[in-house]
Amino acid sequence: MRYAKHCWLALVIAVLLAGCGGSGSATTAPTTQPTVAATASAVTPVPQKPGTTRITFWYGLGGHNGDVVQMLINKYNLSQDKYYVQGVFQASYDDTLSKFSAATASQSLPNVVQIYDVGTQRMIDTKKIVPVQDLIARDNLQSLLTDIEPAILSYYSIGGKLYSMPFNSSTAVMYYDKNAFRQAGLDPNKKAWTYDDVVAAAQKLTVKDASGKITRAGVGLYGYAWLLEQEEAIHNALHATPDNGRTSRATKYTFNNPASVQYMEFMKKLLDNGTATYFGSNGTPAQNAADAAFLSGKTVINFASIANLRGYLTTAQKNGGKIDVGVAYLPRAANAAGRNIIGGASLWVSNTGTSDQQAGAWDFIKYAVQPDSQSFWSSNTGYVPVRLSTYNLADMKATLTKYPQFQAAIDQIRAAPTTNFDAGGVAGNMLTARNNIQAVMDDYLSGRTSSAQTALDSAVEKSNSDLDEYNAANQ
Repeated sequence: MRYAKHCWLALVIAVLLAGCGGSGSATTAPTTQPTVAATASAVTPVPQKPGTTRITFWYGLGGHNGDVVQMLINKYNLSQDKYYVQGVFQASYDDTLSKFSAATASQSLPNVVQIYDVGTQRMIDTKKIVPVQDLIARDNLQSLLTDIEPAILSYYSIGGKLYSMPFNSSTAVMYYDKNAFRQAGLDPNKKAWTYDDVVAAAQKLTVKDASGKITRAGVGLYGYAWLLEQEEAIHNALHATPDNGRTSRATKYTFNNPASVQYMEFMKKLLDNGTATYFGSNGTPAQNAADAAFLSGKTVINFASIANLRGYLTTAQKNGGKIDVGVAYLPRAANAAGRNIIGGASLWVSNTGTSDQQAGAWDFIKYAVQPDSQSFWSSNTGYVPVRLSTYNLADMKATLTKYPQFQAAIDQIRAAPTTNFDAGGVAGNMLTARNNIQAVMDDYLSGRTSSAQTALDSAVEKSNSDLDEYNAANQ
């Protein structure tokens, strides 16, 4: 009970802060989505048809992506005469998760809810959801299950069971300005980069004025726990044990591993040699600043979600095409053998409501992940399609032709077999752990802590203490 009250207070504070900072906050890890204004969709919902059953759907995407969510809802509502989905925007991912947690006591739950990656274990522990694999088995839809992108399927599966349906999936990539690469004599089409490659390239890309002040940094950096999780997976290092929380409940964090230390030392090396600009570890404000610097030509390399691609390209075009946006794999050690993870959010079915509402919730989810729906979604946002068969559609092929940068993200999540290492970590206090990681990242990158190992050890100790309390309250 003490842990539940503690977490609820933390979530309320995070949500209040998120209202000031878009999709994240000074204490909240930035979400794996383009930065958006916390406003409801500008797309008008279609009217409800007489006699249809209303299905409530909570979602946390705003801005352009929120508009596309409402477009997809409208398409579904016009496609049939049995159900009507009412989309209800919840300001942010964090707000959606906290509001669902609060609503479990009052039973005023939505029929469908979009929850981002850190909420997986929490949602299971609410005992207010219906695992989608149960519905898949009931309806004999094994073909749907086998058609989900393996990296995405593994990310939302616990103990081999798919609890929620992947919807908007992304992955982290290295963005760079091809024009600056050409000017510096670097290969503008190179997809695989080691840490040493990036350090060397940053030296060539950095521009200073006569006084030695950086006018263009080779790399833009910000402390982002999701990127650290990506690097762990790439280097086959567990974020938590046992097995990243995939075979049984996670009991200990292990992100103070050599892969995480090496990643943080890579960033510090760039800062120490004067070829990178650091924008902080304060969630969305830092992410916003890094994005703005990249798109204005003040940095050449930026690490962010592939879901940012369409927004980057649109902004670059508005700025006169001075930035030629390229996409490559995340950098890594030369001997790295794994692949990176995905992020984004999935759709959950609550176990409340009438039988008709539960049936309608599942019907909408199946529609949202149909290949043609995923093609529409991906083509208009930049998220990776969750269904493999989506790539067979003409619209998706046309998107990949028009935006070839998108292919690097797809290839990257297929670069190694799916294992517990690259499924990503799952634990009940993932949000707290991410915030702890970002706090010590800031200490280390800002020079307040001299050792990456010491910084991460501190974050692990705090996160494990909190995890012990969470697990004791939720066994």
